[in-house]
Amino acid sequence: MSKNESKKEKISMKRLVSNVFYVLKYALRHDKKMALSYIVSRCVFVGIGAFIDTFLLMEIINIFISGADMASVIKVLAAMFILHIIRMIIFRFLENYFWTRMVGFEGAVQRELMKKAQLTDLKCYDIPEYFDDYIIAASQSEEMCKKAIMSVGDIAANIVSMLVAGTMIVMLNPVVMVFPVIGFIINIITRFMITKLEYEYNVEKQRIGRKADYSKRVFYQPEYAKEIKLTGIEEALMEQYDEAIAEERKMALKYSLRILPPTLINWICVFTLCQFYAVPVYLAYLAIEKKSIHLGEVASLKNATNSIKSHLDNMNYALVDFQTVGQYAEKFRRFMEHEINIEGCEGDSAIPEDTTLELRNVSFKYKDSDKYVLKNVSMTVRKGEKLALVGENGAGKSTLIKLIMRLYDVTEGEITFGGVDIRRLNIREYRDKIGAVFQDFQIYGATLAENVKTDFASESDSGRITDALKKADFGEKLARLENGINTELTKEFSESGTMLSGGEGQKAAIARVFMRDISVAILDEPSSALDPIAEYRLNKSMLRNAENQAVILISHRLSTTKDADRIILLENGSVAESGTHSELLEKNGIYAKMWNVQAEKYCTSIYA
Repeated sequence: MSKNESKKEKISMKRLVSNVFYVLKYALRHDKKMALSYIVSRCVFVGIGAFIDTFLLMEIINIFISGADMASVIKVLAAMFILHIIRMIIFRFLENYFWTRMVGFEGAVQRELMKKAQLTDLKCYDIPEYFDDYIIAASQSEEMCKKAIMSVGDIAANIVSMLVAGTMIVMLNPVVMVFPVIGFIINIITRFMITKLEYEYNVEKQRIGRKADYSKRVFYQPEYAKEIKLTGIEEALMEQYDEAIAEERKMALKYSLRILPPTLINWICVFTLCQFYAVPVYLAYLAIEKKSIHLGEVASLKNATNSIKSHLDNMNYALVDFQTVGQYAEKFRRFMEHEINIEGCEGDSAIPEDTTLELRNVSFKYKDSDKYVLKNVSMTVRKGEKLALVGENGAGKSTLIKLIMRLYDVTEGEITFGGVDIRRLNIREYRDKIGAVFQDFQIYGATLAENVKTDFASESDSGRITDALKKADFGEKLARLENGINTELTKEFSESGTMLSGGEGQKAAIARVFMRDISVAILDEPSSALDPIAEYRLNKSMLRNAENQAVILISHRLSTTKDADRIILLENGSVAESGTHSELLEKNGIYAKMWNVQAEKYCTSIYA
């Protein structure tokens, strides 16, 4: 979706209403008692207030005019007092009960979003509008769910109140109803226009704001601190930030000019004419010229019209909230209904005992691209075999791994596991057979044990976790950690948290592979952050401890790959060379040239 298309996105009224009830579905599913109690108690609270403001007030005025005794006045005042007490009890109950229950409800909604994000196919992250939907859904979902409940409750409550006040007006003079109704119609039309423009502004602001947020964010993220201080890039970042702010200011001016006309119409017609002039003039005409109503009825009618006007305004704001919820819920709904092709795959075939992995004429290109990243790639990896993938940057190595992991589906050809197309296998069960460590691995704000297990760790896991760390050559570092595998990593939640170096973090990530019972281990640049000695020790450890597993290794360091059983060199997305280290050197092709270039760095004569 382009920028212009996003701005011109139209949502029908039917769709808006449907969106609100789509959000309400989540509210009722997670806490039906809370949602319904709010709506009912809100109706009672506002309804009692309307009854006090119309019927009981008129009764007091009529008592004074008729010259009745003080006891009659006290009875009515006592009734008003008791009803007010009941209202306040309901209000306090509503406030405390609703907002305390809302905490758990908000968590439930966020869990739905996180679960959906986890199940969303990786290809969706290549689509900019998917990010827009997700960002708005994640940032607005809790507020929109609250507003959905509140707007429905407020609409219902205001209808009850207007029925009470309207009954009074119809009983005394039905014509008076015309004035608040006209004001309401004008108000709702102009407010809907304003809300629509505000929504368009916020959606466009979200897009522009991403630029400003990025420029601002890198200034306080530790991983950027050194480069910002040493390179002078802060000027470019600040300029990018200033440009984004200037664009946002220009956009704000444009929308403020578009919002001004309906705002003025709303204020002049609704508040000035309908509320402050029309009703008092008409009531004065009836009382003075026509002498058709007396003072008590004038006061009651004026109070009733004010009440209806007030509740129509409240209804209007509730409808505007309803509209706002419907518009933002479109993003939430679109995100939640996004089609899942890969991550939800249950499969129709059991995981085979044979663990041979085979690629047959595999080709791949990204969505909306005509250029193939991989073309006619075929290879087989058997149990216990160590296969190395090498090639220049952009040759397609990491993409090939993503296809094997079924993060993407192949465009042409097939990938089989034990002779079965992986698209026919349960995605969870298939991935449980494969352990992967990517070069952009993550260390989480949790204990070392939890980082290795990638789950909550118990005492019974200690031996396996320690063993996995030692296999990944993390033993020496582990011995120096005061709390061992229970050491908190990063300073996200603890000031005393340990910050691992790049190489240490890489070893901890590799330990995740040794922690699991897998058939295929995939290591994408597993030693890129290690010095040559640490790299040598880790490679020997990996080869020794993965005897019964197939290993697919990606590395730019050919010293890491030379001990592999087979080396495949990719060039421009196709297999250019294949063989052992010795065989490829004998061919004196691309691999041999790459090896010689790297070897020169280590073979400089000591006499030079």
